[in-house]
Amino acid sequence: MADKKAPYGTEPPLEAAALNEKEQKMFNDLREEQKAHPMNATCTDDTVVRYVRGYAREKPDPVKITKEKYAAMLEWRKENKIDEVILNNPPDWETYNKHYKAFIYGRDKLGRPVCYEQLGKLEPNDLVKFGVDKLEKGHIRFMEELTKLKWHISKEKKCRIYKHVHVIDLEGFGWKHMGSKFYGTIKKIMGIDSQFYPETLQKLFILNSSMTFRGLWAVVSPWVHPLTRARIVMLGYDKAYNLKQMQEFIDIEQIPEYLGGKNKAPMEGICHLKFDDIDYKGEKPFWKPESEDPRAIAAKNAEKKADEPAPTEEAPKEGEAPKEGEAPKEEPKKE
Repeated sequence: MADKKAPYGTEPPLEAAALNEKEQKMFNDLREEQKAHPMNATCTDDTVVRYVRGYAREKPDPVKITKEKYAAMLEWRKENKIDEVILNNPPDWETYNKHYKAFIYGRDKLGRPVCYEQLGKLEPNDLVKFGVDKLEKGHIRFMEELTKLKWHISKEKKCRIYKHVHVIDLEGFGWKHMGSKFYGTIKKIMGIDSQFYPETLQKLFILNSSMTFRGLWAVVSPWVHPLTRARIVMLGYDKAYNLKQMQEFIDIEQIPEYLGGKNKAPMEGICHLKFDDIDYKGEKPFWKPESEDPRAIAAKNAEKKADEPAPTEEAPKEGEAPKEGEAPKEEPKKE
């Protein structure tokens, strides 16, 4: 008789497992081959591990694909100055929060963050007017906050945490959300997550899914990685049943009241989550000196280097041979 699977929350997170020999070699190769890239030093080890594990089964050549994906992510972060996102609020972030209802809210039974999106409350025309570019910037800020929160949780628990549970509420979703502009925007946002934040999803609950949405899902799901699709639970309108399904992963005290839980804390969007290693007192947030975030360490090292005096070359003393590549000094002519 097969062993019964242990209830969720009673065993360590899967991502906490030590790297096996093959994974460790790929980890070392990625770090070594990209050591000259400035973004390699500012990525946490957890980020590298996500790429190692996230593309380990890709065909036809997982090694080649993993290296290409990791290199592309580093270049994307460099070109778009993603390291600075956590210190700079994106343009019109208050309006973003008004239009796009996305929240990091509570923890699951293993201490992973839980995210909620109320897609049914989105007004397609408002999103189009707001602009896809600003929506993307707002979403990147959301993902950077989520990634940094996981890094802090890992340090707090002394256990690697890089996954989260996601809940999408589709109450209010209808035909107005079926236009190409709307699902084209959602597709772009999904593409950001898939390409630059892989291997982060533990479970996705889709609540109040109508036939309308399932039709849209049939269109966009091919762009979702097969491993991600396997982690999705599609649920209908039965609130009690939905709550029971979520409770397998999330304690009822952590689930928001509007979904039948007992969490009464306000649900706030981007730029409200504060981190203890960032100083928010001035006009612009900055890293505290004691921060162990790789981005803070890189910034500190860059400042030190900038403060160092430029090296000066001394002229050779009388009787010394000139340095390599240096023209010998002419002897003064005797009268």
